Amino acid sequence: ATIPNIRKMFLAMSRDIRVVIIKLADRVHNMRTLKFMPEEKQRYKARETLEIYAPLAHRLGIRAFKEELEDLSFHYLDPYAYSEIENILENKREERAAFIEIIKSRIAQRFKSEEFSEPPQIDGRVKSIYGIYKKIFLHHKNIDEIYDKYAVRIIVTTIAECYNVLGLIHDMFRPLPNRFKDYISTPKSNMYQSLHTTVLGSEGIPFEVQIRTWDMHETAEYGIAAH
Repeated sequence: ATIPNIRKMFLAMSRDIRVVIIKLADRVHNMRTLKFMPEEKQRYKARETLEIYAPLAHRLGIRAFKEELEDLSFHYLDPYAYSEIENILENKREERAAFIEIIKSRIAQRFKSEEFSEPPQIDGRVKSIYGIYKKIFLHHKNIDEIYDKYAVRIIVTTIAECYNVLGLIHDMFRPLPNRFKDYISTPKSNMYQSLHTTVLGSEGIPFEVQIRTWDMHETAEYGIAAH
């Protein structure tokens, strides 16, 4: 039944993209309640989600849907690997939270001496479980080699401020070579725009910094739905 459903969805998409956004939202809801389904159905739905719906959310730039769909699918398809990574992350939860808070507060302190049209927003996050799994099991990396396990996101008002913030970050922390990407001047195919740089904190822990405007942030989180 999957192929006819996909065919219908793409036909609908060519007429009205909102149909696909509703289908994705429906799939997120289905995956959140998948625990009430029989095990065979869980695995079938999870595989279908990972192979079709999560990539579609990614293609449309809806990061919030993409990451949740991937994590939920992964939870049912490989519960052992999921819990392994969850345990690695859980073991260091307080340490991770403290690290992100220290970085955020250092950046905020530095920003006090700079002129901004509005105060920047500084957020911190840890990479999704499926994102870490892909790096460890598919790219054969040790968890300590994953440079974007930690990420700090800085949201400002203008594009000029994005580049200004990039200079400040590189002045505060040591940038890692070949880890800078300018998706503002060259957006991704799904309309995603941001500056990405990976830097080394004084603790010797690498972390990624994403810098974008509020408009870019809307598009990054909700993709085509933001429009």
